[in-house]
Amino acid sequence: MAEQRRMRCPACGSEMNHHADKLLLPTGAADESSMDPVFGGVVEEVYTCPVCGASAWRRAPAPPG
Repeated sequence: MAEQRRMRCPACGSEMNHHADKLLLPTGAADESSMDPVFGGVVEEVYTCPVCGASAWRRAPAPPG
């Protein structure tokens, strides 16, 4: 498993906790380039801040190959 990238809270700058992964269905050509072929969609990482409670998300890195 690849080392997980740390995410900083956009509101307070604290290190966020990885809360969940969400599968999104591709909606256009831009999504297809980051699509995970195993899951058949784009995986988004969801984070929450333990300090201020803010939420943030980002696309998971594209799988190798």
